[in-house]
Amino acid sequence: MTDLVTLDEAKARLRIDGNDMDADLSLAIAGASASVVAYLKREDWTDPADVPANVKNATIMLAGMFIRDPDGAESQTWQQGYLPNAVVAILYPLRDPALE
Repeated sequence: MTDLVTLDEAKARLRIDGNDMDADLSLAIAGASASVVAYLKREDWTDPADVPANVKNATIMLAGMFIRDPDGAESQTWQQGYLPNAVVAILYPLRDPALE
């Protein structure tokens, strides 16, 4: 699976300077991308340039949450099995629940 955003896009949006966090952020982007793709039930994006802006925004938001909360304390407030409410609010209109 292709990441939905580039490292540079995420660093710019999250205001991360330098390269010290590149490995952590790359892992967060991969995890967030996989979560967003699973939620939307789509795997047809092969190039980050083709991903809609709202999907990129939700992916970066989720990656930022992963970076900000590496021990998972904040995730205790998320409903189990679901993405955070802010991410779902962005993605919900794009989801077709009938797709398998």
